Amino acid sequence: MPKTRIRALLASPLLHFFLLGGLAFGYYNLRNPASERPAPDDVLRLGASDAQRLALDFVTTRHRAPTPEELRSLIRDWAIEEASVREALALGLDQGDAMIRNRLRNKIEYLAEAPAAALTPDETTLAAYYQANAARFSHDGELSFTQVLLPANARPEEVAATKAQLEQGADPGALNNSSLLPPEVEGMAAPAVERVFGKGFGNRIAALPLDHWSGPLQSGYGAHLVRLEKRQTGVLPPLAQVHDRVLAEWRAEEARKLRDDYLAKLLQRYRLELPEIPDEAQP
Repeated sequence: MPKTRIRALLASPLLHFFLLGGLAFGYYNLRNPASERPAPDDVLRLGASDAQRLALDFVTTRHRAPTPEELRSLIRDWAIEEASVREALALGLDQGDAMIRNRLRNKIEYLAEAPAAALTPDETTLAAYYQANAARFSHDGELSFTQVLLPANARPEEVAATKAQLEQGADPGALNNSSLLPPEVEGMAAPAVERVFGKGFGNRIAALPLDHWSGPLQSGYGAHLVRLEKRQTGVLPPLAQVHDRVLAEWRAEEARKLRDDYLAKLLQRYRLELPEIPDEAQP
């Protein structure tokens, strides 16, 4: 949004009115706590945070302040939503609803994890975490190889004859039984090899001796003869190079710890009454 439009938006008297109205609600709430004033079920009270949310959501979506008519519509929609939620709760419609229960659980877990976003470890702690999880931050190794896909159900003598031809210098492209798979693969990351040829194929190639026709090796396409020409192992970059990623993952792990600790303490506040579970399945 251009700066001139932002300045004009921030200068809008209507937006000022709406936001100041939210502040007024907040001041009223502070001076008159809910515990000290009646809150009958038939009163729909628009609080400060809700008022500000309505205005800011509109501004974010429309890039301008709401008109008086739009403002009335926003407040009416809020009132309908609030009344509908109260009615649904009064009728017990939230009970036994898996989606609602899961949503509430997610919100509790989010509140438990939220403080981790503000945590900043010292460099010693971050470096120790980096080294302990080095495999997650290493650059993938690369493989260079030549492969020949054998015909389906090739007999052992046919495989041996093809391997002999290759060892004598025959063109792998002429013997390759697939037009989809390249006979020569240069510097392909190990995970990419797995995606192209199938799970486990990259690991099997990486274990082969260099400069020697080996196989057959099984892939998602069939059996291959493979010549491994170059094998470059993964490299762990300096921490400074991946600092932001390491910090994000450290915080994610801390968030999981906070969540697990909170949920464990939460369960301690309750007495569990569970049905008996037999040690062995009944016949």
